[in-house]
Amino acid sequence: MVTKILFTLAVIGLVFWLARHRRTAVVRPRPSTGDGRLAKRIALTVLAVMVGGALVVGYWRWRHDHQILQVSVIDGTTGRVTLYRVPRNRFGGHSFVTVDGRRVQLAETDRLEVVKEPPD
Repeated sequence: MVTKILFTLAVIGLVFWLARHRRTAVVRPRPSTGDGRLAKRIALTVLAVMVGGALVVGYWRWRHDHQILQVSVIDGTTGRVTLYRVPRNRFGGHSFVTVDGRRVQLAETDRLEVVKEPPD
């Protein structure tokens, strides 16, 4: 524990020391590298790829969450099967909400069979 504190203090001290010596250093002018059009293009391309990738991943996740599942609830005592259509994002542990808004709470004796519905 003491080592972590000492290490943190050493890093803080190093940062202050570097900041003090950097201010006193002579600043040399940079050689001209053009007007920066290439750097701007690269930055905008990277930004566009990141935003596009985020949009694609967000769409895939939304599509996955809104996928309709066919849930068969099998009563453990009678063996009666009841079918429900449930969006994936509304399907949880011992309860779910169907497409038409019904909330279904399962008993401990009920069994579930979940099948991905084929697209229409």
